[in-house]
Amino acid sequence: MMQDQNNNMYRSSDDKFFAGVCSGMAHKLGFSKWGLRFAFIIGALFYDMTILIYIICWMVFKARPTFNR
Repeated sequence: MMQDQNNNMYRSSDDKFFAGVCSGMAHKLGFSKWGLRFAFIIGALFYDMTILIYIICWMVFKARPTFNR
């Protein structure tokens, strides 16, 4: 049985709009990347802590490609 050996969150290094945080999270969790990006934007407009959370994720998550080329 093959499973993803790395269960940690990551940011996408090849499918990114800004830093790849939303794309990597969406890929890992099985969400729409544009839906997650939209949620982060709406969250940032109404709750400033979202920007801080995004920056922390950018610094903590390791970059990893999300597509096999």
